[in-house]
Amino acid sequence: MADLFRILLRTSLCAALLAMITGGDIGTAYAQQVSLNSNSYRIVRVVNDNPITTYDIASRLRFVSATAPTPVGSDEIERFSQQIIENLVDEQLQLQEAERLDIRVEDSEIQAAVARIERQNGLASGQLINLLTSRNVDANTLIDQIRATLAWRKTVELRLQRRVTVTEEDIDFYLDGLRQKGGTEYLLGEIFISAHQPSELPRAKETAERLLAQLRRGSQFSALARQFSQAPTAAAGGDTGWVRPDQLESQLAGALVQLQPGQISPPIEVPDGYYLLALRDSRTFGEEGQEETVYDLRRVFLPYSPTASENAKRRKLIQLANARAGLRSCAAVERYAARAGDPQNGMMGEMRLTDLPEGLRPFVLRLQPGKVSQLLRLQDGALVLMLCEKKTRALGLPDRETVRQSILQREADIHARRYIRELRQNAIIETLEEPA
Repeated sequence: MADLFRILLRTSLCAALLAMITGGDIGTAYAQQVSLNSNSYRIVRVVNDNPITTYDIASRLRFVSATAPTPVGSDEIERFSQQIIENLVDEQLQLQEAERLDIRVEDSEIQAAVARIERQNGLASGQLINLLTSRNVDANTLIDQIRATLAWRKTVELRLQRRVTVTEEDIDFYLDGLRQKGGTEYLLGEIFISAHQPSELPRAKETAERLLAQLRRGSQFSALARQFSQAPTAAAGGDTGWVRPDQLESQLAGALVQLQPGQISPPIEVPDGYYLLALRDSRTFGEEGQEETVYDLRRVFLPYSPTASENAKRRKLIQLANARAGLRSCAAVERYAARAGDPQNGMMGEMRLTDLPEGLRPFVLRLQPGKVSQLLRLQDGALVLMLCEKKTRALGLPDRETVRQSILQREADIHARRYIRELRQNAIIETLEEPA
């Protein structure tokens, strides 16, 4: 069963958290309402005798502040705080269930998770906690979230180890479906906002609409999914892996087939909440096998020195902006990149959309062959892209192990959602006051 729960937590909970600590104001305004002294910590919820305080909410909001590329009004802060409360309630229930089952998360496991985040973001050992502290973020916010995620993974594993199996017949059925002409798989991101009873559906819809507004302003889907989604895939940034429409609820399947790669759905109602779906890529199978789109790309990337001043960064941007008008072919991009000091001499080669960083995908989707992108300012340098060719290529059907993992993922998601719903129904959750 180790494979099943590797896909429940396919990537580190915080694989991209560093990008979420570098700016934004979603939590600052709320945090200013909570003076940092113990007399100001008011209890907002009690979950089976465990309190959730205004400080917990403010800390979590500050922690996710960089998901907002533009300032957020006080009314939106209040709405986001309501969703943060729901997530904190779920985490309390998950930790309590783990404790009831005598499931423990060792300090060494948390340390390993933190170290993994640091490696993924090029940080030295111990640097992540220092960075959080320098950004006025309580490091315990990160630690608590990691602990809850690891505990829930183990709890779900114990419950499902005898309930979820994938037979050879299941795999055959899946592959037979793909062999039919037009059989298609979709690579999705999902954000799920739960409604634990029908009266909560309007609140869930409003939260989903506000998250969609943030996405349209430029927030990363994966970052919002990690912090706001109540689907089991939240820990992986909402990544579902490759799925067929018949693996999804009918409402989701109907919305999915209307999307093009790079698009995000409006809120989709299901019986227990609302979904946002992001279509990252699709691939179609038939008699010739799988077809997928690949992009032959060139680039000019001018990196900043780690100690570069704002003036030095601005000079790089101006240099590339001035050169951009003369980049009229892929060969011209390669020549200029080699002269200007691009570490890869302009070569990116053939890439699937999913091979690209999430933030670059919308720009690539808008490119026409032979056209250069707008100037992009990244955290570590200035960038322009050119699409040389866009084409499809045929590949074979996915192997049986990949199919098995895909089926397990969807089954695990369904069971985990039922599990947290049961815990909610059996819990005593008291509301002492709404956050101010």
